[in-house]
Amino acid sequence: MEEKEKVINSLFYKEVNVLVRDQFLAIKQNITPSYQQLLKNRDFDHPLPIIHRFEYASWGGDRQWRLELDFDEYQWSDKTIKPHFLNALVYLSIGKESIGFKYQLCSSFNDELEPMQSEKIEHQKLNDADFVAEKIGQLNKFLKQLPEAFLQEIKKLNFNELEYMMHPKIQGKWKQGYLPGFDCITMGEGDIIIGNAYSTYDPNNGETEQYWSPLCDTTLESIEKYNDDIWTEVDIFHGAFEYENQKFVFGDGAMGNEGFVASTSLNGVLNWAIFFTFSNPIHKAEVKNHHLICYGDSGVIIDIDLNTITKIKVE
Repeated sequence: MEEKEKVINSLFYKEVNVLVRDQFLAIKQNITPSYQQLLKNRDFDHPLPIIHRFEYASWGGDRQWRLELDFDEYQWSDKTIKPHFLNALVYLSIGKESIGFKYQLCSSFNDELEPMQSEKIEHQKLNDADFVAEKIGQLNKFLKQLPEAFLQEIKKLNFNELEYMMHPKIQGKWKQGYLPGFDCITMGEGDIIIGNAYSTYDPNNGETEQYWSPLCDTTLESIEKYNDDIWTEVDIFHGAFEYENQKFVFGDGAMGNEGFVASTSLNGVLNWAIFFTFSNPIHKAEVKNHHLICYGDSGVIIDIDLNTITKIKVE
């Protein structure tokens, strides 16, 4: 513990911490617009955000500062049998008489960017102003070159080889014929968007208007923390059809007032499903101008914008 306190209170540590905290956020903001355009150009829809972490403990007294693509939800590399990674790291390990220090851009997709060994720096040098200034200058040069280097490595990725891991319970329940039985959008990877479904009645003309809008984002685990009995059996009706490398299916829930529509891969993996408690069984669906139009038995018509599936209109 004494060594850790000495290192953290040293000039070297303080200078590194200030520089990296300042630069990594700026680098992320610099990279993000080009990165998002690249994902759009490659039609890559699954989440793969750029994240940064500041001065967090990794193992024991070790410290890391990182800027990285978040591959946590993707299958491991078949080549290395290890997790995918593309990250810029500044790493510092604390020993009794010296520290280990390195900064590097690392990539599991590029053999030339394998993680390297740390440089050993004796504790007595950590408060040497000239030594610290030299090291900070070298680190600053690395950070200045990092945005372009990071983007160049991103451009080399074959996004088609990144297999996104779908949520096992949601996928398993879908195969068994179940969905969460309330107004929501269930994503195949585990996120759930709760829907605010309500109706208004006009006594002057006797007409009822139905509305649906996204209310909040949550996860299956968060919902089941308080209620594990959320699943409703659904039946898929005849009339499923393919559109832009996906299949749309639709049908009813266990109660007469319920209906659903879902997008799956061509081999049946659930991309997303929308459950409606007010539609009655959905007996027909079609795509018009990239909008999915669903027809319920009660006469309700539901318009889903396939560019942004949370944009739902009810007629």
